[in-house]
Amino acid sequence: MKYQQGATLIVVMIILLVITVLGTIAVKSGILGLKIATNSQVSALLLESSDAALFNVENPNEVETQLSGRGMFAYLDLATNADDELVFCYRAKDSEFFSLAKASAISGASTSKMGITGYCTASDYSTGRSAVLTQVYLTRIKSNTAPLSTFAFAIGTSAGQSGLPVTSNSVGATVISVLPSFSGAASDKINGCFKRSKDAVAECFEDLNVPYNMQRADYTVGGSPTLQTS
Repeated sequence: MKYQQGATLIVVMIILLVITVLGTIAVKSGILGLKIATNSQVSALLLESSDAALFNVENPNEVETQLSGRGMFAYLDLATNADDELVFCYRAKDSEFFSLAKASAISGASTSKMGITGYCTASDYSTGRSAVLTQVYLTRIKSNTAPLSTFAFAIGTSAGQSGLPVTSNSVGATVISVLPSFSGAASDKINGCFKRSKDAVAECFEDLNVPYNMQRADYTVGGSPTLQTS
């Protein structure tokens, strides 16, 4: 009678176990690589949208318009608005970058000084891809002098039309871009975050696990917005 030791079965089981372990490692490595690639794409998309908003803020072709009575730079020069955060949503569907009629203001604890139409909602996409939401905050940088404070702009006129001298003012622009589709946050939660001040909005989206990119640039606004390097 021949006795079978079962060595072949044991070897086969060991080989199968090794193949299973190697397969699991390969799958995990592939998933990790996919996540890294996805995160890189998300970061690039958010950065692109934030940059586009800042490029519009510093557009030299729009300076006279924005220094006029209904422009975004002129708004902050009024004494009653000096401490406000002028807020508006960068919407791809809008023909103009800024409109005072579609802006809001955060003044102290109040978020409705000019209504709430300026805040982004979950459907106000900044690009044609219908993915990214971008909101802009403009604030006046306080200094010892107020270059424009002695000038009164008539509504509907530009600096060139009014014959006023070329002056300069310091304005801070903060832009936040978010990608809500990469989180499970409800639309009302996202809308609520956009009504937060520039100092609190990032923390709000972080608590919701919404990917975001936030940038700030300070400008000296006069003949053209010039980025401050110090």
